Amino acid sequence: TRQYQIRIERAKMTDSLRYDIMKRDGFRCQLCGSTAADGVKLHVDHIQPVAKGGKTKPENLRTLCDRCNMGKSDKDE
Repeated sequence: TRQYQIRIERAKMTDSLRYDIMKRDGFRCQLCGSTAADGVKLHVDHIQPVAKGGKTKPENLRTLCDRCNMGKSDKDE
């Protein structure tokens, strides 16, 4: 089912992959430029949401702060 596929895709987001993406992005939100030093929590976001067929691979991932990530939700760019 589609829900099962989404669950499998999300499970590919390992702690190691999350760290690699944040390191690649300089531990900085790719939309507003905030860092943890600014008091924000950083997330790794799927550019194309998993719910809309996006894959958990580095070219579809980026670092966003909690505010930018929550604002984006599952919207496409």
